[in-house]
Amino acid sequence: MNTIIAFTLKDLLLSGVYLVLIAVLIYLLKILVTTQRSVKDINNLVKENRTQIDAILKEAPEIAKNANTISEEVAHDISRFRTTVDNIADTSEEVTGVIKDNKSVVSGLTSIFHTASIVKGAYDKFFNKDSEEEEEKPAHED
Repeated sequence: MNTIIAFTLKDLLLSGVYLVLIAVLIYLLKILVTTQRSVKDINNLVKENRTQIDAILKEAPEIAKNANTISEEVAHDISRFRTTVDNIADTSEEVTGVIKDNKSVVSGLTSIFHTASIVKGAYDKFFNKDSEEEEEKPAHED
């Protein structure tokens, strides 16, 4: 007896598609089982901590009210502080403007102090040299 088993390309592709569908279904089942276990654990946690959760829920409106009050106070203080910062910025701009306007005076004073520093350095070098020479001379031995 001659038995021939033949598969067409269509049969092979359909088999592959079915195998992929089976794998996806198995994966989805695993996800659903895991999700169900997680929901059970969450429910148990909620049951165990029901009194603490209720206490938090009772205090939440008061906490929100306090947060709003604090936010309003901070906003008020910042608005008052902003005017101070603006005044400081205006004053610093005015001082900068005065310095720019008097740049020639400032550069003249800088030049005078620089010249005085050079003169003092030369004076110290010249007169300290004489005093160092006197200190280096040996005393006469008697």
